[in-house]
Amino acid sequence: MESQILHLDLDTFFVSVERILDPKLEHRPVIVGGNPFGRGVVAGCSYEARAFGVHSAQPIRQAYRLCPEAVFLHGSYIYYAEYSKLVSQMLREFVPLCEKSSVDEFYLDLSHTERLKGNSYIWAQEIRKAVNGETHLPLSFGLATNKLVAKVATSEVAKNNFDRHWQVREGNERQFLSPFPVRALPGIGEKMEDKVTTLGIETIGQLARTPVQVLQRFFGKNGRKMNEHANGIDYSPVIETREQKSYSREQTFGEDTISTEKIYATLLALSSQLAEDLRNAKFFTGKLTLKLRYTDFNTVTKTIGCSYTNRDRDIYQIAQKLFRQLWTRRVRVRLLGIEATSLLDDLEQQFLFAEEKVTGIYPVIDTLRSKYGSSIIQFAGALAA
Repeated sequence: MESQILHLDLDTFFVSVERILDPKLEHRPVIVGGNPFGRGVVAGCSYEARAFGVHSAQPIRQAYRLCPEAVFLHGSYIYYAEYSKLVSQMLREFVPLCEKSSVDEFYLDLSHTERLKGNSYIWAQEIRKAVNGETHLPLSFGLATNKLVAKVATSEVAKNNFDRHWQVREGNERQFLSPFPVRALPGIGEKMEDKVTTLGIETIGQLARTPVQVLQRFFGKNGRKMNEHANGIDYSPVIETREQKSYSREQTFGEDTISTEKIYATLLALSSQLAEDLRNAKFFTGKLTLKLRYTDFNTVTKTIGCSYTNRDRDIYQIAQKLFRQLWTRRVRVRLLGIEATSLLDDLEQQFLFAEEKVTGIYPVIDTLRSKYGSSIIQFAGALAA
């Protein structure tokens, strides 16, 4: 039985979420990316803004010059992450093998499901309809025998305003790809496109007909893969995405202690380490748990929900509050630990779209620690730990 790979894309995802939050944005040019006079770039834009030449990753000032009448938004990144997580959870209920390739893109392996679900194309339409009905987010999809062709199909659906879905049947992969420009192939960016076009190759069909030896001479080991992709050949599997459930940090004291100074210093150090872990992994936490182990090994924990954060001070303040509620026996403490759960993608950090993220203190701290080690910069209060 042939492979059936479904690629799902949440159309203009950031803008779609903003329109759910504020229906007045419907049918208006919307640009997510922050201050139009700042140094950021476009995180996402509506089709109405694209009509003026605006596109993702474009300098925000250029977007303003092209479309000054647009609504410019800093972005509701927490809501974007929540909707992305909701879609991910729904898709895993439909199929056993689902890969989340980005915040708004998913691959589903529908192979061998026809006996249970019927025709794969009809099943794909039902999945799309169900997700749209639950979330009110518009979706496009491409269905093909491999991931690469399915993704190109989805991209062309969105780009050309077709009926938001497209199936490429087995054996038609090369014919389907042939007329598109080489830039349509995943993995070929602007610089690679310039190199390819200098050889007189403008379309994927021309790239498919170019001898592998010629491509290897100019592009090394990538030449063969470029030729395979141009011919609609892609062996990459759908890899189930396992989302991180929690992050934690803990410390066992060298000697059990009753010193509040040492305890609070340790809490600050743990909070700082945990916050750094979250930022490096590009997550917010919405729930924190404090673990306290007494000298007699009796262990107690307490959990509290919080506003999504990955900031040192926020986590430390919550840890302090939890500790005061837990430490009721007034005996020595052997171990302290902090666990972060209810994780959401920190989209603002991933894309660096918000100007505040570029100029804030935490990126500087994280860069210094990454380069010189975690101990290079610490809060003074943590030095007694």
